[in-house]
Amino acid sequence: MSLIFAGPRIQDLIYRLGGERHQRFIHIFLNWKSMVGDLLAERSHPVKLDRDTLFVAVENSAWMQELILLKEDIIKNYQKRCHEELRDIIFIIKTKRNRKK
Repeated sequence: MSLIFAGPRIQDLIYRLGGERHQRFIHIFLNWKSMVGDLLAERSHPVKLDRDTLFVAVENSAWMQELILLKEDIIKNYQKRCHEELRDIIFIIKTKRNRKK
């Protein structure tokens, strides 16, 4: 019995669990790193896809500005890769919640 890399199987499972309704968002989420690059992917992540608008959480305003400057390129990159329309991306700053001790 040969070993098979688990990556594609896990992705297939995620798509099945998300169902048809969430397939586009899952696709964006799993491909975010390849769409924006390693550095920006470490500081941001897709949160929600509402119709053709993607909401992305960002670490702080400096990284948000960087993503805003690349917004049109990200949209074009997504449309080229996925052959689907993405009209807009809205960036929001995610806040770290303080833990009570």
